[in-house]
Amino acid sequence: MGWRVLCLCMFLGALFMLFNAQNAFVSCALTSQLQEEITRINGEGPYIGLVIPNSFELNPLLQNPAYTPSENIIDFAGRRFRFGSIGDKPVILVMTGLSVINAAITTQLLLSIFNIEGVVHYGIAGNANPSLNIGDVAIPQFWAHLTLWSWQRYGEGPSNTLPLEQNGDYTRNVGYLKFGDFMSNVSWGDSFDNLLNRIWYQPEEVFPVDGIPEQRQHALWVPVDYNYYQIATRLKVYNSHYKKIELF
Repeated sequence: MGWRVLCLCMFLGALFMLFNAQNAFVSCALTSQLQEEITRINGEGPYIGLVIPNSFELNPLLQNPAYTPSENIIDFAGRRFRFGSIGDKPVILVMTGLSVINAAITTQLLLSIFNIEGVVHYGIAGNANPSLNIGDVAIPQFWAHLTLWSWQRYGEGPSNTLPLEQNGDYTRNVGYLKFGDFMSNVSWGDSFDNLLNRIWYQPEEVFPVDGIPEQRQHALWVPVDYNYYQIATRLKVYNSHYKKIELF
């Protein structure tokens, strides 16, 4: 009886996902009117795309006198693409929402639909570097997605092969986090164990646009665009008291 209920739940879940996917496809279809509008707007480009996580980070830019909005706004696929300029450079502002998935979807829409010459992401960030303080501006040279793991079952250790490791799907080359090393509120012994065991950090699978289809590459640290990084190292900003601050 139990497996029948499970199968029924799986079937209903798959049906629900298919229904949502079909609805998403229909709702995201480009109408001829919207295509004409996009073609017209793209003729005013190319643009720098500014990918912004949420309203806390978007609103200060919208209210900044350095940003000049245009009359063009396109609502598509649950996103609002705002057009304007910063200085003499045409820009498109779009809020992604939180999570890597939202950021990836929004950025891909931006690149696929509009005439984009570059993408800049900015926002609030956490910090593990004690030399940085609240309000400091940090410009990374590399970034990594550190929530892609292979979770090793309890009882296995660093010398045990990960599932699918021999196929090249997972690796032990990056390193791991052992939950037992971070136990708290314990008072016995000098070493502790945890049923969660350890997670192994994994590199991203990358399929370059100029590569061979379905032939993957792996990357843990992804460099930012070299030219944009060089420009960023020469930037100067002003704080709320209009005091000039050298970023580097």
